[in-house]
Amino acid sequence: MLSLIKLCVKTLSTLLLCFSVLAVSPAFANSAEPVSANTPVSVETGKININTADAKTLAATMNGVGIKKAEAIIAYRTTYGPFADIQELKDVKGIGQATIEKNAHLISVN
Repeated sequence: MLSLIKLCVKTLSTLLLCFSVLAVSPAFANSAEPVSANTPVSVETGKININTADAKTLAATMNGVGIKKAEAIIAYRTTYGPFADIQELKDVKGIGQATIEKNAHLISVN
């Protein structure tokens, strides 16, 4: 039952994120509110920026990444600086090549 609840929460979070991406899409480029350079969603690609996203966003977006791994990603980038390539996620404890491959279409470094 708990896993079903987690799945529902993750699905709802993903849907909200998708709607957020639509809200900052080029169709809304002329809106009064500018998009910050630090926004975690890229306007061009719709991908989550692993250098600016918070742990909650990372956990909600990335497959196989819960809040603990998301916090580890943030701790790593805080210690070592921004990721230059998504492959650098392999240096984060608990993140392997399989996780990177499952999420490559969802994440970016810019």
